[in-house]
Amino acid sequence: MFYTRWKVFLLLTVWYHTIDGEELDKKKLQKEAYDMFMHGYNSYMNYAFPADELMPLSCKGRIRGLTPSRGDVDDVLGNYSVTLLDSLDTLVVLNELDEFERAVDLVIKQTNIRVLGGLISAHVLAELIKEKYPERMQTYEGQLLKMATEVGNRLLPAFNTTSGLPYSRINLKHGMQDHLKRQKDTCTACGGTMILEFAALTRLTGDPIYEKKARKAMDFLWQQRHRSSDLMGTVLNVHSGDWTRRESGIGAGIDSYYEYTLKAYILLGDESYLDRFNKVIDSILTLLQIKGFQHYDAIKRYITKGPIFVDVHMHRPTVATRGFMDSLLAFWPGLQVLKGDVKEAIEIHEMLFQVIQKHKFLPEAFTHDFQVHWAEHPIRPEFVESTYFLYRATKDPHYLHVAKQVCLSIEIMDSINKYVKVPCGFAALKDIRTMVKEDQMESFVLSETFKYLYLIFTDPEDLVFDPDHFVLTTEAHFLPLSIGHTEPVENVGNPRRMVLRSDEPKQKNYVCANPIDFTKLPTEQEEARLIRERTKVVLGELRNGMTGGSGGQSGSCESPAERMRAWHFSTSNQDHIKQLGQMGIELVNLNDGRLHLSHTSANALSPIFARWGHEFMQEMQEYVETLEKNRELFFFKVKLNLMVTAHFADGSERLVQILSHPYYGKTILQASPAQFGRDLATTTRPVYGPVVISIPYRACDEIVNKDEMIGKVAIVERSGCVFQEKARRVQQAGAIGMIVIDTEENTKFASGRPPFSMASDKDGKDDIEIPSLFLFRLEGDKLLHAMEKNKETVIAMTSQRVSTNATVGELLKKGRMFDFPTLPQCGLRDGDIVWHSLKYPEIILNLRFNGVNQDSDPRMHQEVVERHVTELKKYLIFGDSDYEFQFYEFFRTVAYGALDLNVDNPKLLSVISAISTLKKDAVPPSVYQRLPGEITRVRCIPRGEHMSCSRISL
Repeated sequence: MFYTRWKVFLLLTVWYHTIDGEELDKKKLQKEAYDMFMHGYNSYMNYAFPADELMPLSCKGRIRGLTPSRGDVDDVLGNYSVTLLDSLDTLVVLNELDEFERAVDLVIKQTNIRVLGGLISAHVLAELIKEKYPERMQTYEGQLLKMATEVGNRLLPAFNTTSGLPYSRINLKHGMQDHLKRQKDTCTACGGTMILEFAALTRLTGDPIYEKKARKAMDFLWQQRHRSSDLMGTVLNVHSGDWTRRESGIGAGIDSYYEYTLKAYILLGDESYLDRFNKVIDSILTLLQIKGFQHYDAIKRYITKGPIFVDVHMHRPTVATRGFMDSLLAFWPGLQVLKGDVKEAIEIHEMLFQVIQKHKFLPEAFTHDFQVHWAEHPIRPEFVESTYFLYRATKDPHYLHVAKQVCLSIEIMDSINKYVKVPCGFAALKDIRTMVKEDQMESFVLSETFKYLYLIFTDPEDLVFDPDHFVLTTEAHFLPLSIGHTEPVENVGNPRRMVLRSDEPKQKNYVCANPIDFTKLPTEQEEARLIRERTKVVLGELRNGMTGGSGGQSGSCESPAERMRAWHFSTSNQDHIKQLGQMGIELVNLNDGRLHLSHTSANALSPIFARWGHEFMQEMQEYVETLEKNRELFFFKVKLNLMVTAHFADGSERLVQILSHPYYGKTILQASPAQFGRDLATTTRPVYGPVVISIPYRACDEIVNKDEMIGKVAIVERSGCVFQEKARRVQQAGAIGMIVIDTEENTKFASGRPPFSMASDKDGKDDIEIPSLFLFRLEGDKLLHAMEKNKETVIAMTSQRVSTNATVGELLKKGRMFDFPTLPQCGLRDGDIVWHSLKYPEIILNLRFNGVNQDSDPRMHQEVVERHVTELKKYLIFGDSDYEFQFYEFFRTVAYGALDLNVDNPKLLSVISAISTLKKDAVPPSVYQRLPGEITRVRCIPRGEHMSCSRISL
């Protein structure tokens, strides 16, 4: 741990601009949403059309086979103008009818075709516009429907399976090729998200084959549910129906199956789909209280904990399968609104909004205490979709503010234009923590995200058509509810429409398509506010319980779910003052009106609080500087006079000492620490090792010289990616430490200024075990010069200087100063399964799983691990049976962890004692006939009271 003492003096003069209760200008926001869509659309048309997608950073189109491949993600691409086809109905929503006509002509002239939803929706709206405005669409004669029919016909061979579930992939040009048929698994959502489009195609063409195929797939999925829990897994075999992934939730892999079960009822009026939906959903709440079985009942019983979602085993629904939620579940509140469960929708939506307020964007996945799990953000639409439906159902201006904040001015001070808008469109974020962009703008950004955003700020009567006479597909395409009529609409007299508020007069001239209870009063603005406030309290309690806060066992260390941010700090908030104390920060109000903040890590409640205190003080300094530079960006303004002094409270240094010829320890380079990985100040033992320059030098891509790096200290250059990513890459390549050299010319270490430290990934897991140090440029050049003179340069990374007498003494006594262990270079047929060094100490395991992975059957996990144990017991001899037991407990834990399985990580440091008694017989090559497969290499080193293990590259 790094110990610092900071002193900060603040003079505050505050002006507030209140947004609570602000009367929003919906027309202005509507225009902003319109402009955002048109910027993205015009960028696609100008730089990418007729390619499938826009690459907004490169200002060119993504063309399959020409632009760099993204793997399976590119399977959907076929060079058929996906983005244009997906955006056709959005042009109608925005009343861009001239552009809609032009775009339809372009699509008709294209020789290739896209998915059904965009084509069917565009056809329906083209016919509507042609009828409403006779002067428009004069050349349109149903060409889009003909193209949709061709797509449907090309998709039909995918349904030729034993069960009727479609294969997960089909080539629209060549059909079901043999290699595609070998992919026998499909996700629940893949097989269950066809009924709306296929039913619409049947009703529009009169050919029953499409709806028949989709219904058979839905019926088979329903039969495969677990009969006791009414839950379903996420992946199953298309022939046998056997589940290959049994975890059940409402996120990726299963989300749109639930969506289409309810929407099939809304579109078609078939009560069987509503019955199925109800039977799954109510189970979501029973982790808190058991209710009667009803898919909605099952989800409420087992998968939600208040406003938190927990994925569970479909057959053991009280057992959680993962500790995070993914962003796709953000569609759920919108679906709850359609079901009529507005109050529950408000709770889930508020939980998601809290995550967004914390991170500026909704990460692809986040833990139950709202930490980032997967940091990407491709500008997904699901949260905006749910915000739209909640606003329609409650008329609560809060949801206008949410849309404005999330999509136009995130966290009040920043805007989406700052983070994702680029000259050629909108770029997805690779990491929301660093705001690093990705050269990607998926078609749903235009067809869904900006469509829902525009709809939020637009009254239905201002649209070209009434959206309540349509159901929106999972891709936000419009399908007319009139499809559900069994006879022509003109003969029915009572058209079907959506009703989102129970107080809307129930008129005799329409049929309500969605299941709303007209006997319930609608959820009004004040009630919605109270629900949100209650949800915040529940979330606080849940997160406090997850992180060992109050209410836990006596003697446990209090730890809040998240560190307080500098920009949130308020001197009038007692919780903030309390957390300052926990972090070792003392606050004093001076007579002249200034605030005095002083940080001493040793006074913190725990090591994590000490680290947070250091981060808070750095963040406060950066925040003040930002306020001074960008005062006009903020709704509230703070004028501060800041004075900072700092020093290491424990008196420790961070040093890089060059030990090899001709320096022998005399050259000592002052270094700066890292806020991640092994802390050199907590141990008296330096890290010794030869040095090697990483290739690539910045270590932001895969390490090329892995063989040279094993067992050495990696030298990398600053910039290009975050420090922790560099450390993670060199650690995986086998390095025992990392030294980062500054890129800026003429920088040097200065003891009189605030200490620099390499920032950690504050919202992620610290999975770095090796130590890291930072050298400013002048010190770094000295190290590089030494490496030029001696290609076998050896250094020490340390907090205490290595005696020159010690290095020279070793040379005189042994004829050499250093005796570094040689790591095993194991081929596929020979080498040690277990290698260890007590000098460092470390243990390296070379495991062979022969294709068994996280997704394999649990019995295969156990079998392959126990096969290793059986072979090892023939060749490893320990001092006694207790040591043998300790080692194999350690071995099993590491092996299961290497398979990416969730396993307990007990304090296995005792394995070092066991290893000290180990005697090994030679392992014959015949062992690897019984343990075939490529090597998975894992290194384990002591870290605190635990053994910390990580995979390293071969």
